[in-house]
Amino acid sequence: MALTSSQQMEILSKPGGKVFSRAEPRHKQDIVRLLKDMGEIVAMTGDGVNDAPALKLADIGIAMGITGTEVAKEASDMVLADDNFSTIVSAVAEGRSIYNNMKAFIRYMISSNVGEVISIFLTAALGIPECMIPVQLLWVNLVTDGPPATALGFNPADVDIMQKPPRKSNDALINSWILFRYLVIGSYVGIATVGIFILCVAPYSVGGRMITFSNPCDYFSVGKVKAMTLSLSVLVAIEMFNSLNALSEDNSLVTMPPWRNPWLLVAMSVSFGLHCLILYVPLLADVFGIVH
Repeated sequence: MALTSSQQMEILSKPGGKVFSRAEPRHKQDIVRLLKDMGEIVAMTGDGVNDAPALKLADIGIAMGITGTEVAKEASDMVLADDNFSTIVSAVAEGRSIYNNMKAFIRYMISSNVGEVISIFLTAALGIPECMIPVQLLWVNLVTDGPPATALGFNPADVDIMQKPPRKSNDALINSWILFRYLVIGSYVGIATVGIFILCVAPYSVGGRMITFSNPCDYFSVGKVKAMTLSLSVLVAIEMFNSLNALSEDNSLVTMPPWRNPWLLVAMSVSFGLHCLILYVPLLADVFGIVH
């Protein structure tokens, strides 16, 4: 305690564990305060009354549930019911998994929505008719995207979740690299959706007979229905596969296979089933302006 603050920080910043003996309550507070000043996230464990001030000061105060005093428990954020330090490791893994699942939900929804925005922008920029009408976009956003996005909340923890270094408290939820990934995914979603529309919005044949219209304008109200149907189907399909892309931020599907989260596979099946429902039920097909 006779050292200067810079010397104290230098000692604390060296790698390896450190033992402080005969520490008074104020010393524990000083150590916690120094670590926080260094930008660290500090967890403090304790069981006695003299630990309470440092437990309160720490980012995460952890009291012993069996041997801990009531004062220590009241001052803490977390109580170890079994007084087992390995439980802290399990709690950290669970917390990281919850955070990753939040990011997976955001990653899926934003990248999918970027793709829809790009598809609308491309049709306007190219001067072609819209490849989807508003009710179809609403259907994709509110219904078919919903089950996979919800299922991503049940993702199991990454296999290497405890090998990763702790994230800083000021780390952004979406950094520049993640934003770049969103834009790349959104770009190919949008390009694929508009691309299939451009390929199919041309006179097509049924049973070898070319379909034409006496009034060319009728083509864009009746004839483009097939192309719109394919655009919608491509968008739904590619967003289902995009949900697999959102399973893990860093691991591939080899390391994190889809069956690790069976709820996601069920959700994808539900979304595909709902899409087939509006395709093949005539009343719904009329409502959504599509054909089987």
